[in-house]
Amino acid sequence: MARPDDDLLDRWLRAEDDGSDIEAEAALTALFAALPLRSAPAAGFAERVLLAVAAPAPARRPARAWAAALLPAFLGSPWGRAGLGLGLVAAALGLPFLLAALGSLVAALSPELLAPAAAHALNEVSGWVISGLRFWRWLADFSRSLRTPLESPAVAAAMGTCLLVSALALRLLQELFQRERNWTYVDPI
Repeated sequence: MARPDDDLLDRWLRAEDDGSDIEAEAALTALFAALPLRSAPAAGFAERVLLAVAAPAPARRPARAWAAALLPAFLGSPWGRAGLGLGLVAAALGLPFLLAALGSLVAALSPELLAPAAAHALNEVSGWVISGLRFWRWLADFSRSLRTPLESPAVAAAMGTCLLVSALALRLLQELFQRERNWTYVDPI
């Protein structure tokens, strides 16, 4: 759908492409003159916005305060008290069964069975600890090998130079991207 100011836009773009600054300025002025005027905002708009922005945010309670308020609220409700009471009754009724199960488990685990399992577990844990210590030593050696050259002034100067060159390259790349931006690829609304 063509709008009435499309020809003004095309005239301005053609003048820019041709390089005639005076015609481009005149076309741009005509294009801006063709834009519809917006009405002023409603009375009191700025005051309402500033009051909304300046209003203090409601104070947030810390997580501990919320958790501390949860237990009295839970115990204050009838369902919370009933649930707590039923849980205590169920735990009391299940206690004899738990003691019987633990008693038979302790009887089944004789020292002849536990000693090899404990020795194997200790052997495995010590292997993990030794491998962790080996890795820590390697990490310390690696850190020392990286730190030693950086302590000399020549290497510090070379690193600073590399940092400066990379910062300049980044700035140049940003400048190139800014120059290459072209409004001819923008789809007119």
